[in-house]
Amino acid sequence: MIPNVVKMQEGSEGTAAGQTFAKLNIPSLVIGLIGFGVSLYALILHIKSKTSSASLNCDVNDVVNCSKVVGGEYGELFSIPLGAFGMSYFGIVMAMAILPAFLSASPSWIARRQLIVATIGSLVSLVLAYISYFKIGAVCIVCSTVHGLTIVNFFITLMAFLKVRSIPQVVGEGGFIKLLAAGLALGVPPLLAGALLPLVMSTLGNSTPAPVQEQKPTAEATPFPSEWVQVARSNYVGKGEDYRLGNDQAKVVVHMFSDLQCPHCKVSAEDISAALSAVGSDRVLFVYRNYPLSNKCNPNVGSEGHAHACDLAMALRCAGSQRKEAFWEFKEWAFSGIEMSPDEQQKQFSQAGLVAQAQKLKLDSSRFEACLRDKVELPKIQDDIEIGKKMGLTGTPLIVINGRTYSGERSPQGFTRAFREALEAK
Repeated sequence: MIPNVVKMQEGSEGTAAGQTFAKLNIPSLVIGLIGFGVSLYALILHIKSKTSSASLNCDVNDVVNCSKVVGGEYGELFSIPLGAFGMSYFGIVMAMAILPAFLSASPSWIARRQLIVATIGSLVSLVLAYISYFKIGAVCIVCSTVHGLTIVNFFITLMAFLKVRSIPQVVGEGGFIKLLAAGLALGVPPLLAGALLPLVMSTLGNSTPAPVQEQKPTAEATPFPSEWVQVARSNYVGKGEDYRLGNDQAKVVVHMFSDLQCPHCKVSAEDISAALSAVGSDRVLFVYRNYPLSNKCNPNVGSEGHAHACDLAMALRCAGSQRKEAFWEFKEWAFSGIEMSPDEQQKQFSQAGLVAQAQKLKLDSSRFEACLRDKVELPKIQDDIEIGKKMGLTGTPLIVINGRTYSGERSPQGFTRAFREALEAK
């Protein structure tokens, strides 16, 4: 029986007669270099997402969003950013590609080991792509590029292996040791860098004093009673369900008391949405609560104020009672009314206009109309109003983070910093 791997005898001939040596794998070497660079960029993005409030360059929208992927809970493993693992992997790919320059081996011996490395990389990429697309619900352009490179490398390596698989596997003395040494030499340093760089950057960031002119996000020292900031997760609890976005188990809970005819509420809602994307919606729970600035439903307001605010608040919750996604769709439409003329508002926000919008959202219009007519959602709205009053609300929006009034900068950057500070405090 002939063994699968035959050691070459070292001597003047160096190998058996007619033996062919493996050559440098140029395609894999090129892919390794590109992949290493892209993974390094992913590592930089990860560090930036943790140390800066600014949006990343590859944040296009809520779906194509690098911050949610590289900056979220799945962006690292054992506290090491995934970008460092990518650098390590492509370092090993390069090591395997240039290995023939350092040892005498048959093409089949090298190709088989290159295929093992390529297969592992492609399988890991498929798992990460699944997590990104189906668990996080976002796509990172940089990460997807890395995934694509590993898949391309797998097929290139597979084709190369199929061409030489029939050649006997032959390797010179010390082949396995050289293989291991090359992999460690190019694979371990990136992991060490990935483990140390975030710590170094975080230390540097913490040691740098904030500019005097910058307003630091703050929250009042005294938290509100826990019952004021409890989240009703069902219509069978309290006065009704609190509509919310994010993870119910998140460490950071943000309540926003809002009026749908309040321009500042519209801007703050958009800024909070951008901050949620930057931090990761799986790490923060956003709860929307109504505080209409009109004495039609709010006894704390001395005038009619925003004439349609109470009707919009009830219509908003009536929409959500049929389909939770419709709550947020209706909210966006209601906020768009801020740009309408008074006559257009009167038309769009009449009962007929509200029912017409419900039909556009494919809701049961009869059920929606009955909900409005019977003021089914009014008790919950008045409960929100009462809690807002207890919190000392004097104008909308009132934003509460983990039970404390937020009094910092109201901008995507300000909310992002506040959310991250709250996460670090937990």
